[in-house]
Amino acid sequence: MSTEALELALYDLGVRRDMRTAFAQDAPALLARYALDAHEAALITGFDVAGLQKAGVSPLLTYGFWLMNAPERTRAAYLARLRAGAATS
Repeated sequence: MSTEALELALYDLGVRRDMRTAFAQDAPALLARYALDAHEAALITGFDVAGLQKAGVSPLLTYGFWLMNAPERTRAAYLARLRAGAATS
């Protein structure tokens, strides 16, 4: 598992509109551009922010990724997802 590849993908999805558009249209095709394995890609497409943080990804990147890409882009939804993921570990 590569924390660096995960962080690069999340950074791009947080700051680049073209990447967000491509992610919304075809997430697997976009994520194939990065050195991610299937599990890492699933963490991103599943918006598993707790799993991403467990993998060593910066909480700032997971939050920015969530706010720019998640179906429900609120702080409350992010924290609920983070807590739910922490409870399952």
